[in-house]
Amino acid sequence: MKKPRFTEVQMVTIPRQADKAPVAEVSKRHGIREQTIYNRRQHFGGMEAADVKRLKQSGQENARLKKMLAERDLELDVMKETNAKNGERARSPSAGCLRESAWPVGTASVRADVGGEVGAA
Repeated sequence: MKKPRFTEVQMVTIPRQADKAPVAEVSKRHGIREQTIYNRRQHFGGMEAADVKRLKQSGQENARLKKMLAERDLELDVMKETNAKNGERARSPSAGCLRESAWPVGTASVRADVGGEVGAA
């Protein structure tokens, strides 16, 4: 893939320069067409250089999270296929775990004597 001539930060700062100086002068200084400055101004709007960096980081994090989700989904599919081959039913993640209120445990019948033995009352 061809490397772009300007970085994203430059693509934002050049139209900002054109706000302070004539567009023809800025385009000549950077070797781009005037229409390019207008297009970038429309595309990037009121963004600053820091905004572009944050946007790029957000995109990278999004891609990383999507990849992790795809890997997890793939693992789940493989586990389901394996269970189907072994003749087992697919269980929910909480299957086999007791609910919090399934076996209430009280401490009313347990007494501990200091220095003595522990026993039921």
